Amino acid sequence: MSLTNIILKNIQKDNVQLFFLLVYALIFLFIGLDAAALIDWDENIYAEASRQMLARQDYLNIYINGQPFAEKPPLYFWLQSSSFNFFGVDEFSARFPSAFIGLLQAFWLYYVGRKLYSHRLGIFWSSIFLSSFLPGIFAKTAVIDHTFNFFISLSTFMLIFYDTEKIKCDFKFFDFKFSNWVEFLWLFLASLSMGLAVLTKGPLGGVIPLVGFIVYKSVSKNKIISFYHIIFCGVLSLFVATSWYLINLYIHGTQFIENFIEFQFKLFSQSLEGHTGPFFYHFLVALFGIMPWTAFLFLGPFRISNYNIKIQNILVLCIGWILFVLILFSFVNTKLPHYSASIYIPLSFLIASILEKKISENHTLPKWFNIVSIIQGIFISVGFIILPYLAKQEIIQNYPNFDLAIPHDIFWIGGLILCLFIFGIMTWFYNNFKLGLVFYLIAMLVFSQGIWRYQVPMGLKFIQNPMLEMVKEAVKKKQPVVFYRFVSFAALFYGKEPIHMLHTYKFPGDPTILNKRHKKTISVITTKNHLDSLISEHPLLELVKEKGQFVLLKLTSTDQMER
Repeated sequence: MSLTNIILKNIQKDNVQLFFLLVYALIFLFIGLDAAALIDWDENIYAEASRQMLARQDYLNIYINGQPFAEKPPLYFWLQSSSFNFFGVDEFSARFPSAFIGLLQAFWLYYVGRKLYSHRLGIFWSSIFLSSFLPGIFAKTAVIDHTFNFFISLSTFMLIFYDTEKIKCDFKFFDFKFSNWVEFLWLFLASLSMGLAVLTKGPLGGVIPLVGFIVYKSVSKNKIISFYHIIFCGVLSLFVATSWYLINLYIHGTQFIENFIEFQFKLFSQSLEGHTGPFFYHFLVALFGIMPWTAFLFLGPFRISNYNIKIQNILVLCIGWILFVLILFSFVNTKLPHYSASIYIPLSFLIASILEKKISENHTLPKWFNIVSIIQGIFISVGFIILPYLAKQEIIQNYPNFDLAIPHDIFWIGGLILCLFIFGIMTWFYNNFKLGLVFYLIAMLVFSQGIWRYQVPMGLKFIQNPMLEMVKEAVKKKQPVVFYRFVSFAALFYGKEPIHMLHTYKFPGDPTILNKRHKKTISVITTKNHLDSLISEHPLLELVKEKGQFVLLKLTSTDQMER
């Protein structure tokens, strides 16, 4: 066979694999996107802010419950409100921006992996990241973080590509000229992406790529960076990042910036909404979130010098990126798994590099790896089946009058997941890494569909559905709604009416509205653990009904009392 035929055959093979990656990503990300209602808090916070942005036709300010919302910058809300405008206001359109960004992220990681080393590394990296537990969930969730992390990954690796072009020619610290237009393009796009990352969630969108690039340069042979290029990158990224802030400051004053800074300080110094955890919280989340690929992290080799020279500096960058984010968020008092979610990009690269090395050198896997993988597969599949039953027992114990039905499909889905993992582990055992990868990808696809079609809807039946039924009933009767000592953004998004929320730090409320009767009957909703204090503080209220953890009371109108 001639060299030309070999090259053409490899190109054709690569294209087939890329096509299957595209099909897998489309199925994984978009099928079942609207299978479950939006989940309180985060999904409904962002969806409601975007809905109000569209309803008000005000794209400069962000509002929730008719009040300014200063916790996040506007870029994600622009994307989500555009999706609402195009598809309509529903679950699919709320989650579409994250899923679409997830698709872009999958192919960006493939491109980076191929450019850095090989087509196979790109396929591994993209597949592993996409099918990992938490990245897979975030990509189908209407939250900011997947979009934020996408811009971080863009800017980080674009800086690497810029540096790769720059070192092809001799230059000095004070050289301004670019060696070619490609070098300029990478730096321009990296700077733009950093600015967009900051405009998506905040300053870390610029800090993380710069930390990664500094770590990368610290181990590079050529450590010189053009002073003028640094200025160019800084000015452009700051211009993009601060453009909306400056316009908002000019028109509306310092309120948003002051509130935004205050909220960031609270996240760092306080445990908001009870989201706390030990110092090592994010280290544990990292190992859990990258499942089912966690075991590969411990296969090594652990010395960077044992890897191909083309990716040694990238591996150092990834380790620096992971450690920086994990240590930083370990000091943040508010602990939530998505805060450190950017680490799954470098973590999946480490795993892809290990897998690539094992295949290229035809290594066999140790016995302990198969044992750990079996345990991990059992944990995922059995957990998928058992968790609903544990939740049901907890609900029966505390709320005996609430019936939570468990779908029977959960059994065969959990069994199928376990079988797929076992087949994958058997293929790892016989060193058929590619087939093992396919079994794992299918297992996580089934797992993802099961989560969104069965687990999440079942959980929402208890967590928020009874409250939403009460809200919708009140809205239908045109009765004002008051929440007492709890917050729900699902009630705002699905009820589409403002709600008085009393005794919460999120919204200022006036409790005196419950101390006298009004022209309209007021529906008051609280949780069972606050029922006694509510009646004690506001004796005019009458108990109407209880369902699950929620209680509905009414403050009868003056007209009805006269009758």
